[in-house]
Amino acid sequence: MDPYMTKTEGVLRQGRAKLDGLSVRMRAAAPAFSALVRRRKLMSFEARFAEVSRRFELLRAAGTEGVADLKVGLEKALDAFQSEIGWKP
Repeated sequence: MDPYMTKTEGVLRQGRAKLDGLSVRMRAAAPAFSALVRRRKLMSFEARFAEVSRRFELLRAAGTEGVADLKVGLEKALDAFQSEIGWKP
């Protein structure tokens, strides 16, 4: 695996760990109205991470054709995920 993919895979692992930590904190006991808001936020975070993971797998499976476009898409999805959860590795 090339260095870019290795680095990105590490960032994805860190992002998953961050998301898991947020999930535990957001699922903690809270008033009903707050729990609903937290659940919606968590679902949004998980959807963003799923998009990043999907783009990473597309890049991993790609041949040499269109790799630059796939990398740009992955970087944009990763930036959106990081900014939404307030995390910079």
